[in-house]
Amino acid sequence: MTRFAGTLLITLLLTTLSSVCAHTQSASRDATATSDAGESQKYGTLYQLEVKDQANSEGFRGVKIVKRFTRRLPNFYSQVVSDAQKDKIYGIQAAYFEPIEMLTLRLERLKAERDAQIEAVLSAEQKAKVGALNKDSATRRAATRAANAAARSN
Repeated sequence: MTRFAGTLLITLLLTTLSSVCAHTQSASRDATATSDAGESQKYGTLYQLEVKDQANSEGFRGVKIVKRFTRRLPNFYSQVVSDAQKDKIYGIQAAYFEPIEMLTLRLERLKAERDAQIEAVLSAEQKAKVGALNKDSATRRAATRAANAAARSN
């Protein structure tokens, strides 16, 4: 009886999982198909939501990516892929380059905003003390680097 219940439970879970996966894939295809005409690549729904949110946020209007795409294969791929596969890999990397860079920029801006809000919690006296501690830490790191460089040169 216990084996039967376990088998039934596993069957139900697998059925539910497969239907959820099928629904997610069809929703992803629908979202991709209805995306902007200028968006020729098919990205996931999460990326599309980020792009819409990004386009609406004030800091991202008219942002251009300065970093250039460089063609580079992942580690050890050059030893196993053909020239045609290399071209496909470079194409995939190029297609995802701009979205990844835009999201990276967004992440950096969000971190800076978070840090500014955290610093705003501190009083002027606390800010001064944190600044002095940071300066002291930088001085100690520089001294350690200089000592390590001197030890290497000997």
